[in-house]
Amino acid sequence: MRCLPGRLCAMGALLAASLLLARAGASFEEGARADAPVHLLAVGDILLGDASQEFLDRHGYAAPFARVRRYLAGADLLVGNLEGPITEYPYPITREKAYIYRSRPAAARALRRAGFDLLCLANNHTLDYRLPGLLDTLSHLERAGLGHFGAGRDREQAVAGAIVERGGMRIGFLGFMEPFPSYANRFRWFADETGGGVARMDPQTMRAAFAAMRPNVDLLVASFHWGQNYAPVTPTQRAYGRLAVEYGADLVVGHHPHVAQGVEVYRGVPILYSVGNFTFGTPGRFRSAPALMRYSWLADVTLAGGRVVTVDLLPLEVDNRRVRFQPYVADRRVLPRLLRSVNRPFGTRMEVAGNRARLRLLGNAGTDPVSSLPGRGTSMPDNGGTKWASLLQRIRW
Repeated sequence: MRCLPGRLCAMGALLAASLLLARAGASFEEGARADAPVHLLAVGDILLGDASQEFLDRHGYAAPFARVRRYLAGADLLVGNLEGPITEYPYPITREKAYIYRSRPAAARALRRAGFDLLCLANNHTLDYRLPGLLDTLSHLERAGLGHFGAGRDREQAVAGAIVERGGMRIGFLGFMEPFPSYANRFRWFADETGGGVARMDPQTMRAAFAAMRPNVDLLVASFHWGQNYAPVTPTQRAYGRLAVEYGADLVVGHHPHVAQGVEVYRGVPILYSVGNFTFGTPGRFRSAPALMRYSWLADVTLAGGRVVTVDLLPLEVDNRRVRFQPYVADRRVLPRLLRSVNRPFGTRMEVAGNRARLRLLGNAGTDPVSSLPGRGTSMPDNGGTKWASLLQRIRW
């Protein structure tokens, strides 16, 4: 059952933390009852525009969600990555950028009607129409009643994150973008002391953001825009996914590669390296991708008692040559092969039932039943010869 939106407020014992959360538009919404299990539905890249604009004009902004509506309706908390600004500002950041996206103001209202609660803005299209485009996006989202995190009017808001309340739990969200070379060196993309932008994925920024958020929440979700398009998990993803766990994340959700990637369990915390695309209105480049790299994930995560209990993954068909801007849950026969392919590097085992793959993290007795998986109190297989800490030290942006 969906929870009714409550008033915007800030939490935290410290005044500084409260101000940070308030600036981020962090909202707290009461669940139906305390301690009830909460279904968090996490989806990937969303773009209601670009190549899909003619489709939207003809069929309406509700059409992209038509074939997954029943899954969205079952969520207590629905979160996705908004891949591009919502703006009518006419000046792009540069004509030399290969892909420049934006959506019309109607997109914000459509996302709220589809059931979205929060949107991550930490990505490589948020500033496609410069800072005015980002400011328009924040205004449109806020007017539509949508929360946001991962970018802001200034650095303080960009790294502050957002908090919602469901089932008696305070759930925090932080978002970061990998500083890909063009964005770190060529474009003015990341929020700093001189102005707004996107939250940068680096140890210093992350450490401060986690330290400010962690005391104020029961459960913390970290969202990352990272990795390479249409490619397997990179060493950088693994290093920073594990670093997020070290800093206090209870769940890590990635996007940017546009395809489903595997799940790793590190110290008992699930890292979903990429949930891929959702209603992403571009042609895509699936034609040249391997057959099993043409799917995405719908991640249905059950939360209870301040912990992640289960992670269910449903494979999504997202290649717009096939789905015509209306993603849908794929044939269940693809799931076993897809799981074997993406989870092989991590040794992660998941139960398959119908079109769902389930990872159980908390048994009835409050212990992790999947003892063969890497987790808290167990050693982490190297799977490549380099420990994550030393790997992190060698990464240079």
